[in-house]
Amino acid sequence: MTKSSSKRVLITGAASGIGLATAKRFAAEDCALGLFDINAEALATAAESLTTNAPVLTFCGSVTDPADIARAVDAMNDKLGGLDVLVTSAGIIKVEPAFDVTLETFRRTLDVNVTGSWLPSQAAARVMAANGGGAIVMIGSVYGASGAPNRTAYCASKGAIHNLVQSFAVEWAPLGIRVNGVAPAGVRTPMVQALIDQGIYNLKGVTARLPLGRLVEAEEVADACYYLSSDRASMVNGHILAVDGGWLANGFTSS
Repeated sequence: MTKSSSKRVLITGAASGIGLATAKRFAAEDCALGLFDINAEALATAAESLTTNAPVLTFCGSVTDPADIARAVDAMNDKLGGLDVLVTSAGIIKVEPAFDVTLETFRRTLDVNVTGSWLPSQAAARVMAANGGGAIVMIGSVYGASGAPNRTAYCASKGAIHNLVQSFAVEWAPLGIRVNGVAPAGVRTPMVQALIDQGIYNLKGVTARLPLGRLVEAEEVADACYYLSSDRASMVNGHILAVDGGWLANGFTSS
């Protein structure tokens, strides 16, 4: 993907963290952007922070609401002439013992993380199929490939996302739509920082388990999203790309 072949990109969870870093990565290539987030104030700030010569549309809504998703996808199609790339970055996590997880928390986590990836993908794929194809990148997690204490709902949701990637990839490939995922280890985002500040996130234990010895930067995940959606990844489909500093390769468990 180059400036001469800039694409139209919709990003969910675009107001902060991985979503915002991804928006900045595509903005640097003057791609036309659609930023989707539930936080209107943060969304406006995010849009203002971008440096780009291309159009930037903002959509405040919930990734679990079909009407909100349809509004965004339709606007991308009507105002920008189509949709080439979707990155599903919206997600939530609650760290607590499995015995303490309520039905409400479990359902909410799966709704935002899984439904909130499935619903935009389905809507975007319809537009992409009508226009000759596109690329979808979903944000998974190393916890989608392994279990972890105190994260049962989150692990279940990310495992489901990894399977969505593969299911969509094989079904939509004949339509010219590639679907891949990115599985980061602990990423330095506002959400993770809040958990660290609350004493919930064991930063020392996480970094000790990471062979490279540090958290993942949001920009490193954004680079992976950019690659997977680019023409350079034209034969990459149904793949979960770990951006984890060797987390999944590391067999030991730290406290």
